[in-house]
Amino acid sequence: MMSSEQRQSYILKIAKEKSFVSIAEVSAKLDISIETVRRDINKLCEYGLVKKVRGGAAPVKFPSRKDADYLLRIRSNQQAKLTIAVEAADMIRDGQVVAFDCGVSIQSIAYCVSDVKNVTLVTNSIPVATILLDKLNSGEISGRIIVIGGECDTKNRFSKGGEAINEIMKYHFDIAFVSCTALSQEAVSSYSLDECSYSKQLVDRSNCSVLVAESDKIGKNSVCTFAKITDFDKIITDDLKELSDEFKKKCEEAKVELVIATRKSV
Repeated sequence: MMSSEQRQSYILKIAKEKSFVSIAEVSAKLDISIETVRRDINKLCEYGLVKKVRGGAAPVKFPSRKDADYLLRIRSNQQAKLTIAVEAADMIRDGQVVAFDCGVSIQSIAYCVSDVKNVTLVTNSIPVATILLDKLNSGEISGRIIVIGGECDTKNRFSKGGEAINEIMKYHFDIAFVSCTALSQEAVSSYSLDECSYSKQLVDRSNCSVLVAESDKIGKNSVCTFAKITDFDKIITDDLKELSDEFKKKCEEAKVELVIATRKSV
């Protein structure tokens, strides 16, 4: 069976060769469901590689981006997210209550969740909930999905604001998977106050708080700080970029488990 990355590479190849790729044709060729093809196309859209058109997708042109490294960076970033996601999803056990933050990295974890029973999976992200519901309906996992309500961020499709915060405070989690925009020795940060406020609640309300961050985010700072390294039990990153000795030492001193997932494990 092809991995999601292999399927997406195939879809992109056909789109470039024919200037259009049909959902129905990919479904028949790869013997996968229409919904699976749509999810793969959505993922390629997120990376800016294709655009959705009636019945399928078309390749996106990059007239203003001539550097040959651009697509390589996109593919490397996708590989990093997948590498981290496999490691993270493997932590989930039968019967657990698990929280999922919003963001593409968290969506990747949702794609990798499989073969767990009687789980309660909680998220404020519509894309994450959709992925998990598909797995529940297909029998790949069993349990229930809880979507946290509140004002909807129409661009990134997650609930936010006071209602979301009040609702998430009703729960306690075995594991919480949290994303960030940047991670330094001093701070864990993100773009918006809404995201930070929600992420902080996940950290505070879990037995095991897990920060997932691609290695290219480490050593950087973003707009809003919501936590410190010491607030997490585990940090999962990838091996695409060498981490500094100072960062590793900081994790060790904070007694935070630092997991560097390797591409060989995917």
